[in-house]
Amino acid sequence: MFWSLEQVEGMLSVLKTSTDKTVIYKCLVKLRTDLVKDKDGIVLFRTAGGVPVMVRLISKLNEKIMEVVLSILGNCCTDEQACIEAVEFKVILPLLTILKTIPNPLIQCRACRMLGNLAKCKKASLCLNAHYSAIAPAICHIIESTSAVQTKIMAFRVCRFLLVSSQFYKHFLASNGFLQLLRIFMAVMKNNEAPKEPATQDIDVSALIGLKRNQHREKYFEEVARNLEGVRSDIFDYQMLKNSTRNNEYALPKEHEAVELASEILKCLLLLSAQQIGVRAWEALSRNCSFAPIVYFVKEDSEQRATALKILSNFCKDPCAFYMLSTADAIVAACELLMAVNMAKPLSESECRHCVNIISTLSADACSRSKIRRCGALRKLVAMIRESHSQSERSSVSADSSQADQVLTSFSFQLFHILNNFQYDNISMELLLYEGLVPMLVRELNDYLTSDEDHHRRRREERMQGGKKRKLTDPTTPETLSKFSKTQDSLNSDFESPSSSPRSYRTTSPCSSRSMSPVCSNLIANDDDENYSPACSDDDDDDDDIKTSTSNNDTREARIATNRAQPANVMDILKLIDEGTETIDDTLSDKEDIEELSSDVPPKLAQSRNHSGDTIDIIENLIYRITLMINKRPELGKPETLDTLIRAINIFGANNNFANALTNILLESQFFAQIIKHGVVHQLYQLTKVEEVCRELKLKCCFNKLTLRLFQMRKDGFAFLETLTNVGESNYGKEELVRLLRSEADLNAQQRAAISVAYIIKSHRLLYQFLYDGNALTLLFDMLLRKKSDNLYADEAADAVTAMSRFTLGITLPEFDAEEDTTSICSNQLKSSTTPLHDNCDMRFLVHSDDTAATEDDEAMTATLSIGFNKQLLCETSEVFNKMLNSDFREGHKGEILLRDYTANGLRYFLHLISCHARHLSMPDYTALLQAFEMSRVYIIPELETLLHERLIEFLDSHNCLRLLEWALKNYHAELTETAISYYLCATLSAQDKLLLFRAAEDSTYATEWFQLLNDAVYERCRSTGY
Repeated sequence: MFWSLEQVEGMLSVLKTSTDKTVIYKCLVKLRTDLVKDKDGIVLFRTAGGVPVMVRLISKLNEKIMEVVLSILGNCCTDEQACIEAVEFKVILPLLTILKTIPNPLIQCRACRMLGNLAKCKKASLCLNAHYSAIAPAICHIIESTSAVQTKIMAFRVCRFLLVSSQFYKHFLASNGFLQLLRIFMAVMKNNEAPKEPATQDIDVSALIGLKRNQHREKYFEEVARNLEGVRSDIFDYQMLKNSTRNNEYALPKEHEAVELASEILKCLLLLSAQQIGVRAWEALSRNCSFAPIVYFVKEDSEQRATALKILSNFCKDPCAFYMLSTADAIVAACELLMAVNMAKPLSESECRHCVNIISTLSADACSRSKIRRCGALRKLVAMIRESHSQSERSSVSADSSQADQVLTSFSFQLFHILNNFQYDNISMELLLYEGLVPMLVRELNDYLTSDEDHHRRRREERMQGGKKRKLTDPTTPETLSKFSKTQDSLNSDFESPSSSPRSYRTTSPCSSRSMSPVCSNLIANDDDENYSPACSDDDDDDDDIKTSTSNNDTREARIATNRAQPANVMDILKLIDEGTETIDDTLSDKEDIEELSSDVPPKLAQSRNHSGDTIDIIENLIYRITLMINKRPELGKPETLDTLIRAINIFGANNNFANALTNILLESQFFAQIIKHGVVHQLYQLTKVEEVCRELKLKCCFNKLTLRLFQMRKDGFAFLETLTNVGESNYGKEELVRLLRSEADLNAQQRAAISVAYIIKSHRLLYQFLYDGNALTLLFDMLLRKKSDNLYADEAADAVTAMSRFTLGITLPEFDAEEDTTSICSNQLKSSTTPLHDNCDMRFLVHSDDTAATEDDEAMTATLSIGFNKQLLCETSEVFNKMLNSDFREGHKGEILLRDYTANGLRYFLHLISCHARHLSMPDYTALLQAFEMSRVYIIPELETLLHERLIEFLDSHNCLRLLEWALKNYHAELTETAISYYLCATLSAQDKLLLFRAAEDSTYATEWFQLLNDAVYERCRSTGY
């Protein structure tokens, strides 16, 4: 029927004037049936002024009229303008009165539908804010009292639209709406056709477990342990999984209305899960309700799978929901979804994230971890980490990859958080290691370190200072004193001593079955309380520490409670997942699209850098825990693992579990040969090469955080070397070093073994055997002197010789106090060749110019220089000059002294020192200094000779060391010869400078003598204290 505006107005006038209820009812039915059924009809009805008339009629005390009026208004309120008009004509108060007082299910259904449509309109919903305190109890009462399914659907629909408001949410919880919702959901989803479980019968326990007659229980358990040693845990868990079935207590109802009601409840739960629910509400829920109906939808063929996953994932944010999630087997459902293959509808990215969120939260419980392992999901989790890493590599190539990187960072953190919860489960850890956990952790750590080293260092320092501090165990307590090795006694010694090795101890016995035990972990320094696992681990440890567990019962309960609340650690990530805020359009037929809230949006990850920081802490802890296991994986000794750990120590320092993990690897004898071959010893020595920087900062009085960090890094470097010393000087270490030194087929291994001997062998007796009997010293010098380009380890050999000479053999250079030169006159006299050296020059010296060589021919004396000086001062200074100038010698008659072997610079410097009584020893060049020293010996001036001897050592460097050595050998000066040889061995030069120094000496005239002196110096040092 086609309606005109005049016809509608005529019908409305009848409704306004008529008092006959029958006429009013028929007019209303006509309008609802023929006019208010589509959008055009609603607009026509509103234009004719129908909304105010309906608002007036809603107060009629006739249920038939009230039902039709509510139906018309419900349809009209699908139009926004009609909603505004209804609110303006004060429809809310009579509507609330109907909800509170009319028990008719049909009227309640119509009223709830109209209220829901009002709540959908943004402008109209603002007027509902003041009535939330009345709406929430009324709706909850209808939900609890009515039995009509359609009425419940409309009531939950109202809740769905209003739960976005925190004010309505509080009143809804106060009215026990959440409890009623879950109760109805459980009743709707109840599977009445499920077979009842048979009653349990008494079983002979001894027959079940195989306890033999008169067999002691300890003997029996020893037998069981032996039988299980060869059992693969993955096969064992798979067999157990086959015998277990999912809970079939709940199922999807067959009635269409019940399915629609369940769908509406799921949408309400989705909104409720995004809110923070109080503890009191959770207490009531945990006693009377279950999340099992929600978990039912978490399966491959469920249409509501995405919604159910998001609900469970959102509830994971609340620690109080932990118990209900665990008892509902949410973790089993999530694991099964992740492991499912060939699904008709594959998991979306958001569904995968929700599954991981659920597993991440519930994996804090030991029983849940056992379920994860039995489901075989550990293998899938490792594969997902690998896949996320490959995706991050692909996204890094793209131009706009920041959003994808943030999503992958958050996802990886959750996966690593799950694996971190398995750190005390030996069975699971063995399975993870079998799946390649160590290479994966090393790869992730390496990528993290190479991305932005400066940022990561600053971020970690801020987190360490501003957040929770590292708790160091006091090494002097009785509980830990016996666990440290003898090197711990020198913990507070000077860092110059290599024996101060704070980490050269084994935190746990390598043969201990409790190397992964929480009780044992209390003895480990630098261990965080957050890494504590409850004693109810998946594999129960021996109860041999009853006293310890009894005394710490209170703290253990507190830690278990803390671990139960551990999902809060993931709250920052889960909060970033966007809640469903899509606008839901209602149709005129009172039907809702069942897929409205199933869609998901990418998470907001504004704090992804914080997640990466947390990820590095988890990686650090996992690597450390792996090194504590009884069976060390061979991947721990691979070059990439050791290189990455050392790089992490360089960035973050050694006061962390990276250093502890490296120490545990270094202490393990099975990795010793790999460590030697890879040159890890040289890398560890690089940590100690900050002496020059520290000394410069110390002289400048710039003691800041960087200075302290450098000092600590040097001390830790020596600690690592001391750890290797303990292994290398053991019987196994000695055998490995001998084997490598004798492996002529592998020259690289020989060279690396020789380098390692120089670094780590501290016993002089052993060092002598390795250097001479094992030919290590010849290998070292051969690497230093070889000038071929294929010599890969020459730099390492140079540092090794320096380290051995300084820290093992104790070869050092004499130190003298340097005098400050504040006289500018002295330097000016030395720089100018024409300035007289004395005011009264009554004699002169004849010497060669600096660019003319001295010869025996008199003709060459034409290129000489005359330098005047005072005769009396010379005679007073030296008796040799006195006899020469005051006698019948030619020099006395002519008043001149001819010097064939010295240059003008050397003579002027020598005469300057005689005339300058303050002894300002400014050095023009080392050759002049050496000539002045020789003249002080020739002309017997002891005081000047002593001063120049000190200056020769003080100004000794790589450029003039060979000159000093040649002069000392030529003039048989034993002290300077020893000094020069000591400089070759112990000088702290760069590796390239030391190579140039050695190879220049090899080309010298005295190369044979120099090489023999080097060998003799090392030999005598070893022999003096080693025998």
